Amino acid sequence: MRRARNVKKNGPIYILNDFYDRSNDLYLYDSKEERRYYVTKSFFQAGIDSNKLCIYAFPREHDRYHFKNFPEDLFHEIKLIRGNIKMLKEEDLEAFYSDFQELTDYAKDNGYEGIHLKVDFGRVRDEIIDQVLELERKLHNSNGIPVASISSYNMNFLSQDAVNSLTRLHDRVMITTESGETSIAFFQRSQAKPVHIPRIEVISSKMMEQSVKKSLQIIILSLLKQQPMCGFDIIKSLVHNFNVLLSQGTVYPILYSLEKEGYLKTVIKSDNKTKLYVPTEMAHEYIERQLREYIQAQEKILALIARGLK
Repeated sequence: MRRARNVKKNGPIYILNDFYDRSNDLYLYDSKEERRYYVTKSFFQAGIDSNKLCIYAFPREHDRYHFKNFPEDLFHEIKLIRGNIKMLKEEDLEAFYSDFQELTDYAKDNGYEGIHLKVDFGRVRDEIIDQVLELERKLHNSNGIPVASISSYNMNFLSQDAVNSLTRLHDRVMITTESGETSIAFFQRSQAKPVHIPRIEVISSKMMEQSVKKSLQIIILSLLKQQPMCGFDIIKSLVHNFNVLLSQGTVYPILYSLEKEGYLKTVIKSDNKTKLYVPTEMAHEYIERQLREYIQAQEKILALIARGLK
């Protein structure tokens, strides 16, 4: 039986909802815990939604995070370390920059609005930090097309001087600790270029999980209206979008009920194993009505609640 990845439930969830065309962010982490990938997924999704070419660079295959369901023409991956050595070398940086320039030309030639670049440098030795800093400067000053970037480092392998130098290069920094705690700081590198501060939502895990559970049927209907999915894909989508991991015993009864009522049918995927849930013909108007009524109801509820914040 497949299982979704473990999800830490402690600490707040940070969701960056918009990204500036030329912002350059620094992400420092001290473990392999995967909360840091939620920001990256939303970063790439924002790029895809606005016709940006998305580029994901990672140190080794072992360090690669598999982002699924991104269109191949908009999403490109680059492995930084080309040989069998575990740490970055100067030749790797040069090769990566050459690949990046080729993709920049590709983006310009094919009418993309810009580039969303995520580079996970992983563990960087002090002996090569100057070359990494120089690469970062070149990436930030790409000509002819807007580039927004997130550069990630395992901070356990960075000296304090290296952290200070990296911080000065970026518009803002996010730090994720082993316990799942996250800090965000904003900087202004020059008066000539004011830093865009994105809209950031901070939501407790408990509140998010309660809200998702209460709205689970309408969320499932919305997901299935967008594309056929199996139960496991629905569970994964809840993890990626809300950092909420629900059991199969919570999700599948809703699917079975909607199927019994005639709103869903099942089809077998081409692998002859996976069962996909698809809205029936009679369900389209029902789902549209349910979504509209839910949004209207939530607007009225939120308007009343918001008065308590005034």
